[in-house]
Amino acid sequence: MIDQILQHLPAGPIRTTVDPAGEVREGLGLAEAFRGEVLVWARFENGRLTRCHLRDPSWFQWPLLEAAIEGNIVADFPLCNKSFNCSYSGHDL
Repeated sequence: MIDQILQHLPAGPIRTTVDPAGEVREGLGLAEAFRGEVLVWARFENGRLTRCHLRDPSWFQWPLLEAAIEGNIVADFPLCNKSFNCSYSGHDL
């Protein structure tokens, strides 16, 4: 499959140099992880990284876990917690 994708790439350079020229530039990247999508947003000013935001897929699941365990007994927590399998440290990033 990779060979087929590479054979159908359009002609042209793979990499190009971008002159910052003092402009503010922003970029957004999205990739699929096994829990959901990983989002990365970055802002560059004068060729330097000035802001960056990373969002792990578990970001949306933690509030759901809270709702699932609310009112349950303490013994049910490990089962609920592992059912969601959220990332504690955002290691999907």
